[in-house]
Amino acid sequence: MDLYYMPVSPSCWSVLLLNRQLGLSINLKPIDFQAGDHKKESFLKINPAHTIPTLTVGDEYALGESRSIMVYLVESQTNNGTHSLYPLDAKLRGLIHNRLDFDLGTLYQRFVAYCSPLYTSGTQGTEENRAKAHEALETLDIFLGKFRFAAADHLTIADFSLMATVSAFDLCYFDRSKYENVSKWYKACTKELVGYEDVILKGFPEWRKFIPNPELITK
Repeated sequence: MDLYYMPVSPSCWSVLLLNRQLGLSINLKPIDFQAGDHKKESFLKINPAHTIPTLTVGDEYALGESRSIMVYLVESQTNNGTHSLYPLDAKLRGLIHNRLDFDLGTLYQRFVAYCSPLYTSGTQGTEENRAKAHEALETLDIFLGKFRFAAADHLTIADFSLMATVSAFDLCYFDRSKYENVSKWYKACTKELVGYEDVILKGFPEWRKFIPNPELITK
């Protein structure tokens, strides 16, 4: 299996962490976004949507979108059985997909709206963007008040995706200290997720250098 990825992409972080958790052997193929590697003909043949990450299995199978990749990776390891990270129970899977959809459609989108301009234009998002980001974190805090982790009292693939997004908020100095359940869950995840420091944390100082005037950021 080959994984086309970027080291500072939250979507890629979730897949990289899951790869470590499952102990898989995946060939990592870095993509230079600024150089336009994702728009080159060779990559478009693999994934016409040119999204990162993209997983390939042999010459015939290619899969984009981090959440779909995570489902595939876990199910490929079960041998028609079940795995605690993505159990067969319909109600639990419903909660897992609810959290994944919340991350994709709400939390991650609000991170992008507020934090991404720091890297693209040197300015942060609007006050409305900031308020919506806090609103999303407040919702996550409520979700996390029900279980030890995102969808259950044990890790599921939902935690990998949400952890990556919340880490991205931390990367741009966003203050989430008032969300007690988020803080408790995040601390638990840093201990449970194999490779957290290597995949996510160690790159923070380098990537923060690209944020001009971080002391002026409204959190």
